[in-house]
Amino acid sequence: MEDSLQKRYSIKLAANIVGGLINIILVAIVPKALGPVAFGQFSYLQQFFSQIIAFIDGGTSTAFFTKLSARNERKELISFYFIFSICLFIVLILFFSIVNITGHVAYFAPGIPPEYLYLGLWFGFFTWFTQIFIKIADAYALTISVELIKISHKLVMLGLLLYLVQKPIFNLTYYFYFHYFSLLSFLLLIAVLFIRKGVLSIDLVTLKLAYKRLIAEFVKFSSSIFIFNIVAIAVALFDIWLLQKTSGSIETGFYGLAYSIAAMCFLFTSAMTPLITREFSKSYENSKMNEIRRLFKKYIPMLYAVSAYFGVFIALQSENLLLVFTDEQFKGAYVALVIMAFYPLHQTYGQLSSALFFATEETRLYKKIGVFTSLIGLLFSFVLIYWLSLGAAGFAWKMVLVQIIGVNIQLYFNTRFLKLKILPFIQHQLYSVLILGGLAYLSVIVTLINLSPIQSILMSGIIYTVLVIGMTFLFPLLFMTNRAELKQFSSNIIRKILRSS
Repeated sequence: MEDSLQKRYSIKLAANIVGGLINIILVAIVPKALGPVAFGQFSYLQQFFSQIIAFIDGGTSTAFFTKLSARNERKELISFYFIFSICLFIVLILFFSIVNITGHVAYFAPGIPPEYLYLGLWFGFFTWFTQIFIKIADAYALTISVELIKISHKLVMLGLLLYLVQKPIFNLTYYFYFHYFSLLSFLLLIAVLFIRKGVLSIDLVTLKLAYKRLIAEFVKFSSSIFIFNIVAIAVALFDIWLLQKTSGSIETGFYGLAYSIAAMCFLFTSAMTPLITREFSKSYENSKMNEIRRLFKKYIPMLYAVSAYFGVFIALQSENLLLVFTDEQFKGAYVALVIMAFYPLHQTYGQLSSALFFATEETRLYKKIGVFTSLIGLLFSFVLIYWLSLGAAGFAWKMVLVQIIGVNIQLYFNTRFLKLKILPFIQHQLYSVLILGGLAYLSVIVTLINLSPIQSILMSGIIYTVLVIGMTFLFPLLFMTNRAELKQFSSNIIRKILRSS
């Protein structure tokens, strides 16, 4: 018997919270330890190689996860995809070796020393390969075991990093080395778990596969995504390259910092994305359309509201957050952070809404929407980053605006497919931000006294949370729940407290 969706979400959420707290610490120490220039170079290489690898991936990792989730017994998918992963790595190494030999590194990484390019390449590949292992775990409903390992591993790695940043030799090179050790050790731990659970075995090490059939199957699923990836990733690469070229590593660092802080909003919602994808895939495989409708109506608006709860608060506390996490070197990131705080709201919609396209294999429609919004984004990039020279703030505006447009186009087609009304979803997007924004603003006004930045964040955060809890009981639709569910939830918490005491 596999664990329930709620149980798997709870442990994945717990891991995300621990990971989020660790990321808060990292944001507080790494940018200051590296400085704006080195941190900007790291942010550029991180995004650059994530996009390059996503391009070569071509949507195959999504196909792999979706198909393995639908039918766990298809172990040949694992063998095939491991071979594909090796080929992907070889292509990466060969391409950038040629780039290095021909002396064209500066075209790909303007203002960044060539030796960092290979460090970024290895980091990007190991990061992507780690996500493949996590997809396998989610497909086999091993979420709880993997997330417990992830929590323990993150805590140990945090201790190691806190030790390293105190050393005079700590620089960008050593920061990359730290990530290599962290990612490889995590992969080893998960591999041991997979072997014990029978997911991985010596039988999977084989070249005797039905390559023609498997390739045709992956091409059928991924061809549309691949076409979209060509456009979307080309635009994404152009965006980060344009920011680096026109504004330099410091503005890229400002954007990277703003994105890192804003991404904390995504803690609660990203935990659900692979689980919802798996449930959509299994339900669609078994023709359970009512279950898909129930999941879509409940969880997508709920998790959007959760993201909004954090996002509006971060936007209003941006100045204090920068004072807590960084120093004067990063004060220029303020405007970018205010804007980027709203990015995870519709990113939540995008992640969960896309899951339905993948589960139903409507990748052609997904491609058309993606290409359209990517081209709009290219126009925004030219105007905001190049023409108006808004730097990190311009990039942030572009990201948020394109996300809102693309997500609501996806929402239109998904609600039509599920035979749901789109208007309640649109209304919820608007009133949830207005209500939560009003409550957050009220909590900030109340605490406008002589407090330190950290005291102001904590006090207004407590007041804001109390106000949101009260509003949820008055207006349960804010989080797509009802009073009966709230009463049951409250009773469960009280019961657990009484048991523990």
